[in-house]
Amino acid sequence: MDTGTLVMILIVALVVVVLLFLIRAAGVGRRRPRLRPLAAESRDRYVSEWGEIETKFVDAPEQAVREAEALVMSVLRERGHPLTERELPAEVQQAHKLAFSSRGDRTEGMRQGLLHYRAVMERMVGPEEQAKRDQSRREMA
Repeated sequence: MDTGTLVMILIVALVVVVLLFLIRAAGVGRRRPRLRPLAAESRDRYVSEWGEIETKFVDAPEQAVREAEALVMSVLRERGHPLTERELPAEVQQAHKLAFSSRGDRTEGMRQGLLHYRAVMERMVGPEEQAKRDQSRREMA
């Protein structure tokens, strides 16, 4: 084997290793967790608590963001979502990063973090319109 062939084999092996690393880091092939549905009472409680958190943000943004994170983790736990850092939804990771490690205007970072937590809450408990439809169906039955 000459030097050129050996170099080519090493380059191909290096490219394969880098691609495998990138695929693993991106989470490709990671299965999505099977989430349990929320009971109507739990959903209503989470929606109510979320409303209080958003109201609190004006006067105490840091406390509101901490409570938002705790509430999101609670709903994820109740639905059976894995809570390891690697398996948390990207929005939760981004929200934490924005809210707690923002440089400069911390309030803006916390506001952005709260918006990410809201997106997770809406996905985990469902939008309010869905809840209203579900409620009216229950009333009709």
